[in-house]
Order: sequence, then C-alpha cells, then structure tokens
Amino acid sequence: MAASEKARVGSILYHYPNRKKPMSHDFPLEGIRVVDASQGIAGPSAGMMLARYGADVIKIEPQAGDWSRGITAGKDGMTAMALANNVGKRSIALDLKHAEGSDLLHRLTKRADVFIENFRTGVMERLGFAYPQVRAYNPKVIYLSVTGFGQVGPMQSQPATDAILQAFAGMMSINKGKQDGAPHRLECWPIDVFSGQLAFQAVSMALYARRDSGRGRYIDASLLQGATALQTVRMIEHVMTGGAAIPGGSFPIATFHTADGLVNVSVLKDHLWPPFCRMIGRPEWADDPALATGAGRRARGEEILRVASEAFATKPSEHWCAQMRETGILNERVNSYTDLFAHPQTEATQVFTWSEQSAAGRVPHPNIPGPQPLVADAPRSKVPRIGEHTREILAELGLDADATRRLFVQGVVFEAAASPA
Repeated sequence: MAASEKARVGSILYHYPNRKKPMSHDFPLEGIRVVDASQGIAGPSAGMMLARYGADVIKIEPQAGDWSRGITAGKDGMTAMALANNVGKRSIALDLKHAEGSDLLHRLTKRADVFIENFRTGVMERLGFAYPQVRAYNPKVIYLSVTGFGQVGPMQSQPATDAILQAFAGMMSINKGKQDGAPHRLECWPIDVFSGQLAFQAVSMALYARRDSGRGRYIDASLLQGATALQTVRMIEHVMTGGAAIPGGSFPIATFHTADGLVNVSVLKDHLWPPFCRMIGRPEWADDPALATGAGRRARGEEILRVASEAFATKPSEHWCAQMRETGILNERVNSYTDLFAHPQTEATQVFTWSEQSAAGRVPHPNIPGPQPLVADAPRSKVPRIGEHTREILAELGLDADATRRLFVQGVVFEAAASPA
C-alpha cells in the first residue's frame, strides 16, 4: 500500500474509531454508531437511510414502542409505518424516566457518532440529553434534532404532523379537488419522508466533514423546512405572478376514464395537439389557430375535456395508450399498487425487495438509488420488534446476565415477545 493510501486509511480509522477496517464501497457507513431516539417518520427515516448505508443504528423505544407502531395496518407493533422506517435497525426498549434507563442511554450516546431525536423543544434538556449536554461528554457527536416548526418562534413547542404541515405550508392550497374545489391532503406523508431525506443528507455531509475537522455538529431540521423545500418551484412562481393563475402552460394534462380503467394524458408540447385531436375524433381542431397554444386550449378547456372524456370512455386503456405511444403523447395507465408490483418494468428494474417480517408476512421495500439493494430475509432487511435487541445491546455495554435480568424485573428495559410463526 502506498504511503498516501496508508495515510488515507489511517485518517478514516482515526475519525471513525468504531471502524475496524477501511471504508466499504457498498456500505460506507459501516462502523458508524447511530442512536436513534426519534419516532414517527421523519427522524426514523433518516436513521433508516443511515442503516441502509451500513451504520449500526440502535433504535431507542419506550415499552409501548415508537408511536408509529400503532398507526397504519399491522399488528404486534409491526405496522406498515414502522416497517417502512426501521429496516436494518436494532431495538432496545428503555424507561428513560428511570435513573438506570437514563444511564443506559448516556452510555450509548457517549460512544455514538450520531444521535437522532424528534421530541418537542425542551424535552431532551429535561431528560439530560440536549445537544450541549451530550456534546459535553461526546464532542464529536453529530446531533440531529427534528421538530415540526423549528426550535424558536411562537410555534416552537406546537406538535405537528405531515397533514398539519401540508395545511400550514400551503400545500393543500395548491392541491384542490377537481370536483369540490376544496383543499386536499396527499395521503403518502410527502413532507415527513422528504424531511427525513434532507436530514439524512445533512447528517451524511456532517460525517463527511468530520473526517477532516474531527468536530461534531448540531443539525436543526424541521418539517417546515422540508415542506417549503418540496414546494420551491410553486412558491417562486407564486411570488413572480403575485399569486395569479398562469394563463399559459400545457393543455390538456388530465386523467380520463376509459372503458376499463383510467389513463393519465399529457399534451406537453403544442406539436402533440394535432395527433391528440385526430385521436379523439376532432381533426378540425388541429387547424384552429385559436387552439394552437396551451393558453388558447385552456380558454376552451371545459369543451375540450368533455369531448375527450366522451371519446376515451368508448375503448379500453391499452387501445388509447398504444395510439399515444405511437404519436409521442405522454401517457400511462393509472395503476393500483397491485398493478405496479406485477408490472414487467418494475420487475425488470428490481424496484422492490420482498422480505418476511415478524407478524407482518411478506412485504415490499423499495430499492432506492445509492445504497445496495436489500436482500430478502438478510439481517439488513429485517425490522426489529420492540426491544428485540435489548439483551444483545446490554451485553455490548458490559452487563452480565444477572444485571440484565434485574433491569427487566425492575421495569428499566423491555422486550416484546416474538410472534408465533
């Protein structure tokens, strides 16, 4: 090994003292210790991403578990929300109000590279684990704090959910139902998920910077930040137009009922308008100069949509999709999740890994850009039960069987029983 390469490896091992070997290309965060005391989606999803890149993520839970274990479909704490955001972690269940439970968390955070929490402002300080308190004994820690509205201001202590932020940050105002004109929420937690990804990105960059600086960092992340970042284009557009509706733009971009389902159609460019006209049986519209632009078509939008809807309803989806593919009109069937799972494109690109999870059965996990694809039923693809690794983690902290047994008897630590096969 060349001198420069030895220096590089030595630097990596020095700044990541938990690492036993040089950085892995497939799992570059292997050897990084993460203590994840967050609940819900945003904080846990950031921890899940760190685990996907190889970090050892220890999830701190109360006896009842992360509150996401009681939301969405599932049983025995293995709900869809918990399964989505805790892949590859280890779980220890602690009573942090008990002095010995607090001491165990202290011992875990003392050797952690990353600490994640998403409690309301002031809670971690009362528990003794705010950033200044943790930094005092672990100056290299990357401390991620996730809140709804931020650490300061009149709403700093107000609880928040994805739906609340969709309302507060204006997202609902731009997502109005076509039938009732009322604001609606997107039901896939986009703000929570996106905020978690931004938080993961910030932690990753802080770890990267720490290689040279050796310094830890406090990262203040909020759902409000995620909500606004997600809508940057629309917010800039709002300011540029004074909030007025933009008269131009492509048209039609709509979803139509067919004889056997739904298709989404996007006449994105003006040159696609003539073939669209011929397809729906109105070739004369192609030569009408008043309809040559998106703005002109939008002015007669009600008529165009009515005629197109009548045409699309006469034949099955594949008939229309085949025609539009030939002419370059963007289109796709509106799939159910069942359709998506079985689609040849999804299978060819291995979008999902399916794995057996305790009490949940076989479930899909998306394989996202960057980390190695999950391997069905491998340890990194598993989601822990509440406190499943409590005994294992206590042993790593040096507790023997008698000490561990005493902590269980005293209600300091917990573990959920394994579900029957």
